[in-house]
Amino acid sequence: MELEDRKYCEHGDLLYAWSASFGPHIWTGDKVIFHYHIWKVVPDTKHIDQRFLFYFLEWDKELLKLEEGAGTTMIHVSKGAMEERDIFFPSLLEQRYIVTVLDKALIAITAARANAEENRQNARILFEHYLQSIFSQSNEGWIEKSLGEMATFRNGVNFTKTSKGESIKILGVKDFKNHYWAQMDSLDSIIPDGILPEGDILQQNDIVFVRSNGNPELIGRCVLIGEVHERTTFSGFTIRARLFTKEVTPKYLCHFLKSSHIRRELVDGGNGANIRSLNQGALSRLRINFPEKISDQHQIIEQLEIMQAETQRLESLYQRKIDVLDELKQSLLHQAFSGKL
Repeated sequence: MELEDRKYCEHGDLLYAWSASFGPHIWTGDKVIFHYHIWKVVPDTKHIDQRFLFYFLEWDKELLKLEEGAGTTMIHVSKGAMEERDIFFPSLLEQRYIVTVLDKALIAITAARANAEENRQNARILFEHYLQSIFSQSNEGWIEKSLGEMATFRNGVNFTKTSKGESIKILGVKDFKNHYWAQMDSLDSIIPDGILPEGDILQQNDIVFVRSNGNPELIGRCVLIGEVHERTTFSGFTIRARLFTKEVTPKYLCHFLKSSHIRRELVDGGNGANIRSLNQGALSRLRINFPEKISDQHQIIEQLEIMQAETQRLESLYQRKIDVLDELKQSLLHQAFSGKL
């Protein structure tokens, strides 16, 4: 069944996402129905060039973010608010001149940004490959055991807004990100029912995993708990592992658990319907490969931390390049739409 023409976008149409992927886009695909979080922008071509309007909207979206106080977070803008925004434009001839200048400059900036982003990703991949090469070896003097032979597990704490009890810090899914150590000084507080038993309280050297989340990419992530200066628990969307043996050091184990092939193995062993989840059984069955000598484990940790510091330095370097290129792009757009180009 065919819908009204206004429900479709075609190759070359100017679109504006007012929610996720906020901002203007030129559609380069075939004729499709577009999402209700997207507007199709149809310019009056007698007065305004479509590509000039695209660049104006690209510049204007950053102003919108500042006005909304949203920075780079997702924002929502109403159709009415957009229609009320002013746009000042010169003659069509001047518009096309500006578009020609911007096309040339921004194509170069876009290519440079893509190259910097690729290098940033490659730095991360380099460390991941190094991790895998270390932990996939099976040298003489190495041991393999299941995690369940070395650790106990406990699911995190559930609570509601009506719970009444002691206020306590809590480690939640949002606190994981790509951290190795849990960031204990920036946690939220909750009020669970009653006083939590000691089994629900985090201790130094615990390892906490993301158990379930709407984003399956987060499942299986882990962080290592460092010094704990106040009573802190962990959310019901996480699982805590606590070693009861000194055969393997927590730092070695956390590095091992952060390798991508181990995370894939954990997620594949999870369950759930719409949201896949990690469970204690999958953690317990996980095979851990480690040197028998603690001194060898420490040596591997030292090598990993040197490699990690270098790849993070490279990631940071390329991220700074990306930020500079983004600032340059915005500066050019500002010059174009303030009559300085």
